[in-house]
Amino acid sequence: MNADDLLSLSDETAVYRFRKCHRFHPVVKQRSRLFTPIVPCLAGVGCLYQALASLRDRREYAPPGTLVSGGDCHLHLFSAGEGAPSVILESGLGGMCSGWTWVHSEVARFSRVVSYDRAGLGWSGPDPGRKSAVVAACRLRAALRQAGIHPPFVLVGHSMGGLFVRVFADLFRYETAGMVLVDAVHPDQHLRSSAIRTHMNSGFRFLRAVPFLARLGYIRLSRFFRDWGDGLPARQAAEAEAMLADCRHLRSTLEESLAWKEICAEVRCVGELGDLPLAVVTAGSDVLPGQPELQNELAALSSDSVHVIVKRADHVTLVTRREYALRVVDAVRHVVRRTTSAPDKTSIRGCFLR
Repeated sequence: MNADDLLSLSDETAVYRFRKCHRFHPVVKQRSRLFTPIVPCLAGVGCLYQALASLRDRREYAPPGTLVSGGDCHLHLFSAGEGAPSVILESGLGGMCSGWTWVHSEVARFSRVVSYDRAGLGWSGPDPGRKSAVVAACRLRAALRQAGIHPPFVLVGHSMGGLFVRVFADLFRYETAGMVLVDAVHPDQHLRSSAIRTHMNSGFRFLRAVPFLARLGYIRLSRFFRDWGDGLPARQAAEAEAMLADCRHLRSTLEESLAWKEICAEVRCVGELGDLPLAVVTAGSDVLPGQPELQNELAALSSDSVHVIVKRADHVTLVTRREYALRVVDAVRHVVRRTTSAPDKTSIRGCFLR
């Protein structure tokens, strides 16, 4: 793979950012930032740097939570707060619990909240089996039981995490009290919107090369995914950047992307939500054609739903920037209240539509 190949791959759209192009710091030229690391990578120095930096990361970034058995693997769970229902945070493709920092800390003020890493991602153990929403749901439920975290649950899914929480809710309907979908994936989005399909295909193509580029040290040296922590506190942003340069984490991310069609097929088999309290929170910036209609369909899954739009947030900053993450917290609070009280949709709509 030569320098031109690396540059052309780097110009592809990053997975699930729904951005027209990759964002770079304004004082750094894109080509300079991407070209500079190629020389040490091709000289073999990048591989050594990757190995040493990975060891350093494991020392510096200890898991904030605990490893709990999920049956055939161990999952990293980070729990805080008290009260019922317990709020479970499910990350998108390539995500980890650090990305939920703002939401996690605020929700802990009024309820118990749990963020976690799926098998193979973040601080969780290796994934011994195939990628499947059903398998992920069963592992999560087993880990929650092992940790003494009992239903009812309010499930919060961001991006691809929306697929996983829908399957969980269908499998364990009587344990699910409510749901929040945060700019969540629609299982048919790649079939019904050519713009979304193009962005996804380019992202998936690039993702196939990412584990190889990570082993060379290129992903870490170029800080290719640093914007995925945009707006997080310094500690959590560093954790996210470290994980997004980790070969194991990136390989598991690739494996999830390769199981995309199968996971979407699993979601198509689930039923609607009936009158389950539901909030759909949609990013209002960098919206691709077809996405608004798909988000409306997600809101129609329940007869007790609200659909709110955070106009200046994009797909990633909706959870990583505090000012936007607080709008997600408002949605979680609304659903938590709906699990124990009469409908009151006016307050949340007043908070969001601005």
